[in-house]
Amino acid sequence: MSTVLDGFYTLSEEEKYYRTLYEEGRSSVEYVMLPSQVQDSARLDERIVLSSAYYDLGEEETVVLMKHPCFMPRYMHSHRFVEFSYVLSGSAQEEVEGSSFTVREGDVVILMPGFYHSIWVGDGNTVVLNLLVDRDFFLHLDSRFSLHLADKSHVLVSQVDLVDEMSELVVQETVQDDVRLAMKEVVFERMVLEMKRQGRLVAQGEVGGRKEVFRIMSYIEEHSHDVTLTSFASHFGITEQYASRLIRDRTGLSFSQIVRRLRMEEAAHLLRHGRLCAKEVSYMVGYSSPEHFSRTFKAYYGVSPDAWRKANSSV
Repeated sequence: MSTVLDGFYTLSEEEKYYRTLYEEGRSSVEYVMLPSQVQDSARLDERIVLSSAYYDLGEEETVVLMKHPCFMPRYMHSHRFVEFSYVLSGSAQEEVEGSSFTVREGDVVILMPGFYHSIWVGDGNTVVLNLLVDRDFFLHLDSRFSLHLADKSHVLVSQVDLVDEMSELVVQETVQDDVRLAMKEVVFERMVLEMKRQGRLVAQGEVGGRKEVFRIMSYIEEHSHDVTLTSFASHFGITEQYASRLIRDRTGLSFSQIVRRLRMEEAAHLLRHGRLCAKEVSYMVGYSSPEHFSRTFKAYYGVSPDAWRKANSSV
């Protein structure tokens, strides 16, 4: 019997590309199809933070469904959103902060933001569906349903039947009306409740030292338009010198590198999806000088804001 999930069992062109590389023994991170602005970081240390902008998520989207590509080379990365992975069929290998485990049909892995992980799907018959869930929306559900998951790095729940809910999400992804986003949230809420009712908690990861990284990144991300090292240090009650050292030690990046990356990613998103001119975008992302913004943008992306918009605009 045909279902709306059948399409996930057909390999995409990207997956066929990865399968060929895998068969040829080329499975390192350099072959992962990533945007040009993150390729260098990925190749350097195989650990990278992927923002919502990477997935081209709309500002109002709180739940987005996509398939994890089969044969995609595994590499350590983290997100600024909650990742909810469901094994529809087959099995895959997960690694979260040094902890490795196998996930099988009916298993759910919930990954909180800021924790490095990788996944390997080496079988064309295995289907792993990823839900990218807005952090604040998930934290609301975590509190509302007394899940107590927000203080974990990850949680593995086994034997949950979410086929109907996944099917409904696929349908909602194709609908274009003013209730689509709300409907997707309702379906995800039902998923969470089914997981709580049906599932069996197999493993969970304590946050440990990564909690500090999450706090650092969350604060800078939420205040990227006007944050300074002084305001950051004041918020956490530490000196600027210690704040600078803490950020670099915990994230591997300087304060200015993090802020620049966040502003550049937001600027690229606004240029791609909006009708604002480069000068207006510069003010929106926190630059008081449009000229400084343009120089920084060109140094980051290799082209001017106007040239980038012409090559990438979706409007």
